[in-house]
Amino acid sequence: MTPSGAHDSVRAARAILSALEAADLPALEDALERSAELLPPVSPYPDLEGERWELIQAIAETLRGAIRRVRRGLSGRLEGLEACLALLAHLARTPPAVMGPRAS
Repeated sequence: MTPSGAHDSVRAARAILSALEAADLPALEDALERSAELLPPVSPYPDLEGERWELIQAIAETLRGAIRRVRRGLSGRLEGLEACLALLAHLARTPPAVMGPRAS
């Protein structure tokens, strides 16, 4: 059984991906902010779900930095976008693995 909210990583990835695909900057910033709020400081999720969240947070930080550089006129595009899109698409279509009890 997965912990409550274990599929939030899929929803977070889909929300970020959807905003990127729609080129909707306010929705993107909102999705990035919500992804940060969804993950508690100490993850209650099994190992693989925790890894998914770490990846989502790294993607979100990359996108936040890219947005800042564009706003400051340091770049004309969101740097790293292609890699972020590929990773988000994978996370959005792949449900979290359900971990069974660990063998002693």
